[in-house]
Amino acid sequence: MINLSPLFLFTTTLLLGLRHGIDWDHIAAISDITSSTPNHRQSFLLGTMYALGHALVILILGLLTIILGLKLPSWVDSLMEPLVGLTLIFLGVYLIFSIIKHGKNIRLKSRWMLAFTSLLKIYDRIESKITHRHTHTHFHYPENFNIPTALFIGAVHGIGAETPTQLLLFITAASAGGQLLGTLLVITFVLGLITSNSLIIIFSILGISRIQQNSTIYLFIAGVTAIFSLIVGLFFITGQGALLPLLPIP
Repeated sequence: MINLSPLFLFTTTLLLGLRHGIDWDHIAAISDITSSTPNHRQSFLLGTMYALGHALVILILGLLTIILGLKLPSWVDSLMEPLVGLTLIFLGVYLIFSIIKHGKNIRLKSRWMLAFTSLLKIYDRIESKITHRHTHTHFHYPENFNIPTALFIGAVHGIGAETPTQLLLFITAASAGGQLLGTLLVITFVLGLITSNSLIIIFSILGISRIQQNSTIYLFIAGVTAIFSLIVGLFFITGQGALLPLLPIP
């Protein structure tokens, strides 16, 4: 085990937290949540609930892993790579079809949001069959976000694709310097995550409305996202995920 200085460990962990918080899924979800109401204070509250839900799950998973001394089996990463790849390819294909169908009226959604709305539709259909209800309750995206919903979506994002790697990092830190160091690193990671999420929330509140009003820019972003998702997804499915560069920290 390389003897890394505490300063290097904490700096690296903070940067990893910042980097994790600016994944596209998080940006898309926060943008949707904060744009669900014209009230800036309410938007900030909903975005904060998303960030807290996200951070809370990471904090709980990290602390449990360190305190209980859990070790993830070696097959976790090999299982997660193709799963992440498939979801990214699905997102890319979905965006391409959405661009063709809706043109400049397209709205970007994260892959977890797509799964969330799909589950709600399935639940509604099952409930209507059980209760023999002929009318369907439509989930109007994203008008009916509230505090519990934003908190839940953030928690779902906390169980994201990068979580196994993060937990392995925490375990390594705990084994190298004890549970105290591992716990402090988890907290540092979460602080980085909350910081980047908070910046996205503020930017979304101040700037997302202008971006959405310019349909050409929004359509361009959707196209770039679709192509990027397909390329990254193919890398993951073919087992070449390690060749992908890290998203640079601003």
